[in-house]
Amino acid sequence: MRYNIVGNRTFIIGILLLMIGSLQAELLPYPLDTINGQIFYRYEVEKSIGLYRISKNFGVSQDEILRWNPNLNETGLRYGETILLIPVKDAVIPEQKEEKRLEEKKEEAVAPIIESKSAAPVEVILPTMVAETPAADTVQTDTLAVATGKTRHIALLLPLQAKAMQRDQQMDRFFDFYQGVLLATYELQSQEHPYALHVFDIGKSQSEVKKLIDNNQLRDMDAVIGPAYPAQVLMVSDWCIRDSVPVLIPFIDKVIDIERNPMLLQFNSSEQTEVEAMMAYLHGIEDSVNCVLVEAAKEDIPGGIRVLRDSIMQSGIPYTTTTLRQILNDSLSLSLREGKENILLFNTQKYTNVHFLMPRIRTAAERYKVTLLSQYSWQDENIGIPQLFTSDFYIEDEVAEQRYEQLFTRFFHNTHAGDLPRYDILGYDLMHELMAWMDGEEYRGVQSEVKFVHVAENGGWKNTNVYIIRK
Repeated sequence: MRYNIVGNRTFIIGILLLMIGSLQAELLPYPLDTINGQIFYRYEVEKSIGLYRISKNFGVSQDEILRWNPNLNETGLRYGETILLIPVKDAVIPEQKEEKRLEEKKEEAVAPIIESKSAAPVEVILPTMVAETPAADTVQTDTLAVATGKTRHIALLLPLQAKAMQRDQQMDRFFDFYQGVLLATYELQSQEHPYALHVFDIGKSQSEVKKLIDNNQLRDMDAVIGPAYPAQVLMVSDWCIRDSVPVLIPFIDKVIDIERNPMLLQFNSSEQTEVEAMMAYLHGIEDSVNCVLVEAAKEDIPGGIRVLRDSIMQSGIPYTTTTLRQILNDSLSLSLREGKENILLFNTQKYTNVHFLMPRIRTAAERYKVTLLSQYSWQDENIGIPQLFTSDFYIEDEVAEQRYEQLFTRFFHNTHAGDLPRYDILGYDLMHELMAWMDGEEYRGVQSEVKFVHVAENGGWKNTNVYIIRK
């Protein structure tokens, strides 16, 4: 399906939100009650869940939940005891639905989603959506009632390569990311602020970013998500600190200006953060482990692995060493310990450098407990022994994941592989996370639980939440 979206290398996304906003919410798999014409979910509070997460899961505000459950002010949430009435959004019994809609329409103020600043059409192939999107110049912006607060304008800077004669297929992940941001924007639209999403195809070069800044196309933005490449981030950094606009960097783990720019937020965890997370984990189990370090010249070891090796050797965590020759000679057992979990750390980030050793390691694992301190990129390899690695991505809340999948399939036909990270879920989580950060609130993501920490007094913010994954 082909869409014509107004913009000079800019995609004005209010039109898509207009289309999405007209669709009804689907019912979730919970018992239903009807009281005075309003349909409610009957929800039994689950373990380790708070009011904020419940409101996000059901797409209603915390105030709405408290209004229909006034006893919460006295009793609070009690796992397995508290039964909540959660209003089903836009759902009433059929004979009263039209009457309710007309009453609401009298009370609600209607505001446009966005005003286009450019008329130069750009064609771009987007992932197929469930419904046709009308041409931009025919949309009546008064057809969607939204919140009456100030519209928040969010810029999305992505290398979509929309005009490229031959697109790099790796750019498809950025379309996936864009889909997730769209879905999050749709959900946010029903809350306190109206949202307008501006998507700029900036390619991989600095020149497109410079044009945006020089032409004041980012002037009215309240926040930015992107770009994807370090040189582009440097240009945006100078602009955002001058105009005091927060910029969330989704894909880079080394943001040069993060120490001096309070407007930058870095999602990808740094090597140092990953090392600290792994060391904290190893300290927690140090009485039952033996780390096995494969020796190599320091200059041959990638930075993150070198820091981890040095940290293990200086920390008091039990460790032994081995060599590639010992492993090839089936002498790995000399460095393994009975009754301990032997965690094997290689000196490379490339699985192709060590895969030929796996048969010998698997042989040793028949007698000893052996775990490979792995890389995230190795998780799909047929290794044959347990793996331990760090990741920014992990799905803990299956209900939230199912709810997201329901939302995605309502609006898009395309499917995604089940492997993490899912770039569409990443876009969804980071759009929600940025808005929560701006409002001083918390958001627990479907695929990533972000914990931003201030890196310096006058610096920006880094995500410090790293999962330790056993596979």
